[in-house]
Amino acid sequence: MKASAWLTATLLLLAGGSALAETTLRIGIQDDPDVLDPHRSRTYSGRLVYTALCDKLVDVSPQLELVPQLATAWQWSDDNRSLTLQLRQGVTFHDGETFDAAAVKFNLDRARSLPDSLRKSELASVDTVEVVDPQTVRIRLKQPDATLLAQLSDRAGMMLAPKASTGDVGSKPVCSGPYRF
Repeated sequence: MKASAWLTATLLLLAGGSALAETTLRIGIQDDPDVLDPHRSRTYSGRLVYTALCDKLVDVSPQLELVPQLATAWQWSDDNRSLTLQLRQGVTFHDGETFDAAAVKFNLDRARSLPDSLRKSELASVDTVEVVDPQTVRIRLKQPDATLLAQLSDRAGMMLAPKASTGDVGSKPVCSGPYRF
Protein backbone atom coordinates (compact mmCIF):
# COMPACT_ATOMS: atom_id res chain seq x y z
CA MET A 1 0.00 0.00 0.00
CA LYS A 2 2.83 2.41 0.84
CA ALA A 3 4.51 1.79 -2.54
CA SER A 4 1.25 2.51 -4.34
CA ALA A 5 0.76 5.80 -2.49
CA TRP A 6 4.37 6.78 -3.16
CA LEU A 7 4.01 5.95 -6.87
CA THR A 8 0.77 7.96 -7.09
CA ALA A 9 2.36 10.96 -5.36
CA THR A 10 5.41 10.76 -7.64
CA LEU A 11 3.25 10.63 -10.78
CA LEU A 12 1.19 13.59 -9.59
CA LEU A 13 4.35 15.61 -8.93
CA LEU A 14 5.76 14.73 -12.34
CA ALA A 15 2.50 15.65 -14.05
CA GLY A 16 2.42 18.97 -12.19
CA GLY A 17 6.08 19.60 -13.01
CA SER A 18 5.48 19.19 -16.75
CA ALA A 19 2.65 21.69 -16.60
CA LEU A 20 5.04 24.20 -15.05
CA ALA A 21 7.53 23.64 -17.88
CA GLU A 22 4.98 24.41 -20.61
CA THR A 23 6.30 27.01 -23.05
CA THR A 24 3.25 27.48 -25.26
CA LEU A 25 0.59 30.00 -24.36
CA ARG A 26 -2.67 29.64 -26.24
CA ILE A 27 -5.10 32.54 -26.19
CA GLY A 28 -8.53 32.60 -27.75
CA ILE A 29 -10.05 35.79 -29.10
CA GLN A 30 -13.50 36.32 -30.54
CA ASP A 31 -12.38 37.22 -34.08
CA ASP A 32 -9.50 36.10 -36.26
CA PRO A 33 -6.92 38.74 -37.12
CA ASP A 34 -6.99 39.70 -40.80
CA VAL A 35 -3.24 39.48 -41.50
CA LEU A 36 -0.35 39.27 -39.05
CA ASP A 37 1.51 42.26 -40.48
CA PRO A 38 1.14 45.51 -38.53
CA HIS A 39 1.65 47.58 -41.68
CA ARG A 40 -1.18 45.83 -43.54
CA SER A 41 -3.59 45.03 -40.72
CA ARG A 42 -6.99 46.71 -40.41
CA THR A 43 -8.69 44.87 -37.55
CA TYR A 44 -8.82 45.38 -33.82
CA SER A 45 -8.31 41.64 -33.27
CA GLY A 46 -5.06 41.92 -35.24
CA ARG A 47 -3.95 44.74 -32.98
CA LEU A 48 -4.59 42.54 -29.94
CA VAL A 49 -2.22 39.93 -31.34
CA TYR A 50 0.49 42.50 -32.18
CA THR A 51 0.43 43.97 -28.69
CA ALA A 52 1.76 40.64 -27.40
CA LEU A 53 4.21 40.04 -30.25
CA CYS A 54 5.61 43.42 -31.29
CA ASP A 55 7.18 46.09 -29.14
CA LYS A 56 6.46 49.66 -30.23
CA LEU A 57 8.68 52.71 -30.28
CA VAL A 58 6.40 54.47 -27.78
CA ASP A 59 3.72 53.16 -25.46
CA VAL A 60 0.73 54.68 -23.66
CA SER A 61 0.53 54.43 -19.87
CA PRO A 62 -2.68 53.69 -17.93
CA GLN A 63 -2.76 57.46 -17.28
CA LEU A 64 -2.81 57.99 -21.08
CA GLU A 65 0.69 59.47 -21.16
CA LEU A 66 3.20 58.64 -23.87
CA VAL A 67 6.00 56.62 -22.27
CA PRO A 68 9.19 54.96 -23.54
CA GLN A 69 9.20 51.44 -24.91
CA LEU A 70 11.80 50.80 -27.65
CA ALA A 71 12.56 54.53 -27.79
CA THR A 72 13.91 55.51 -24.38
CA ALA A 73 13.77 59.25 -25.03
CA TRP A 74 12.80 61.68 -27.76
CA GLN A 75 13.26 65.32 -28.56
CA TRP A 76 11.56 67.65 -31.01
CA SER A 77 13.54 70.23 -32.96
CA ASP A 78 12.79 73.90 -32.30
CA ASP A 79 10.65 74.11 -35.45
CA ASN A 80 8.79 70.82 -34.60
CA ARG A 81 9.76 69.37 -37.99
CA SER A 82 12.25 66.83 -36.70
CA LEU A 83 11.86 64.15 -34.04
CA THR A 84 15.01 62.46 -32.70
CA LEU A 85 14.58 59.13 -30.89
CA GLN A 86 17.12 57.50 -28.58
CA LEU A 87 16.71 53.72 -28.77
CA ARG A 88 16.84 51.03 -26.12
CA GLN A 89 20.11 49.08 -26.20
CA GLY A 90 20.43 45.31 -25.95
CA VAL A 91 17.13 44.50 -27.68
CA THR A 92 16.94 41.65 -30.16
CA PHE A 93 14.15 40.39 -32.36
CA HIS A 94 12.84 36.86 -31.86
CA ASP A 95 15.16 35.61 -34.62
CA GLY A 96 18.24 37.07 -32.89
CA GLU A 97 18.60 40.10 -35.17
CA THR A 98 19.63 43.28 -33.35
CA PHE A 99 17.13 46.10 -32.89
CA ASP A 100 18.80 49.38 -33.85
CA ALA A 101 18.27 52.61 -35.79
CA ALA A 102 18.56 50.78 -39.11
CA ALA A 103 15.66 48.52 -38.06
CA VAL A 104 13.55 51.57 -37.20
CA LYS A 105 14.35 53.15 -40.57
CA PHE A 106 13.47 49.88 -42.34
CA ASN A 107 10.11 49.65 -40.55
CA LEU A 108 9.06 53.27 -40.99
CA ASP A 109 10.12 53.24 -44.66
CA ARG A 110 8.28 49.95 -45.19
CA ALA A 111 5.12 51.30 -43.55
CA ARG A 112 5.29 54.40 -45.79
CA SER A 113 6.09 52.65 -49.06
CA LEU A 114 4.51 49.19 -49.03
CA PRO A 115 1.86 49.27 -51.78
CA ASP A 116 -0.91 47.93 -49.53
CA SER A 117 0.25 49.53 -46.27
CA LEU A 118 -2.54 50.92 -44.14
CA ARG A 119 -0.06 53.02 -42.14
CA LYS A 120 0.69 55.45 -44.99
CA SER A 121 -1.86 58.01 -43.81
CA GLU A 122 -0.62 57.74 -40.21
CA LEU A 123 2.91 58.56 -41.37
CA ALA A 124 2.00 60.99 -44.17
CA SER A 125 3.84 63.85 -42.47
CA VAL A 126 7.15 61.94 -42.51
CA ASP A 127 9.57 63.17 -45.16
CA THR A 128 12.67 61.07 -44.36
CA VAL A 129 13.99 58.72 -41.70
CA GLU A 130 17.71 59.05 -40.94
CA VAL A 131 20.06 56.78 -39.02
CA VAL A 132 22.15 59.14 -36.88
CA ASP A 133 24.03 56.31 -35.14
CA PRO A 134 23.09 52.74 -34.14
CA GLN A 135 21.00 53.94 -31.18
CA THR A 136 19.61 57.18 -32.63
CA VAL A 137 17.13 57.81 -35.42
CA ARG A 138 15.85 61.15 -36.71
CA ILE A 139 12.45 61.50 -38.36
CA ARG A 140 12.20 64.62 -40.54
CA LEU A 141 8.69 65.87 -41.23
CA LYS A 142 7.14 67.76 -44.14
CA GLN A 143 5.26 69.87 -41.61
CA PRO A 144 4.79 69.77 -37.82
CA ASP A 145 2.65 66.81 -36.72
CA ALA A 146 1.42 66.70 -33.13
CA THR A 147 0.00 63.20 -33.67
CA LEU A 148 3.25 61.48 -34.69
CA LEU A 149 4.23 60.15 -31.25
CA ALA A 150 0.72 58.79 -30.75
CA GLN A 151 0.95 57.07 -34.14
CA LEU A 152 4.24 55.48 -33.06
CA SER A 153 2.44 54.03 -30.02
CA ASP A 154 0.30 51.84 -32.27
CA ARG A 155 0.85 49.74 -35.41
CA ALA A 156 2.92 52.41 -37.20
CA GLY A 157 5.47 52.12 -34.38
CA MET A 158 5.51 48.32 -34.10
CA MET A 159 8.88 46.96 -35.11
CA LEU A 160 9.41 43.87 -37.28
CA ALA A 161 12.77 42.14 -37.74
CA PRO A 162 14.06 43.49 -41.10
CA LYS A 163 15.71 40.25 -42.31
CA ALA A 164 12.56 38.24 -41.54
CA SER A 165 10.29 40.80 -43.20
CA THR A 166 11.20 40.29 -46.83
CA GLY A 167 8.76 37.42 -47.48
CA ASP A 168 5.25 36.77 -46.25
CA VAL A 169 5.30 38.59 -42.92
CA GLY A 170 1.58 38.01 -42.50
CA SER A 171 2.01 34.29 -41.91
CA LYS A 172 4.81 34.52 -39.32
CA PRO A 173 5.71 37.94 -37.93
CA VAL A 174 9.07 38.26 -36.18
CA CYS A 175 9.10 41.03 -33.58
CA SER A 176 10.78 41.77 -30.24
CA GLY A 177 7.79 41.61 -27.89
CA PRO A 178 7.19 39.36 -24.91
CA TYR A 179 5.68 36.53 -26.97
CA ARG A 180 6.64 35.04 -30.31
CA PHE A 181 4.47 33.53 -33.01
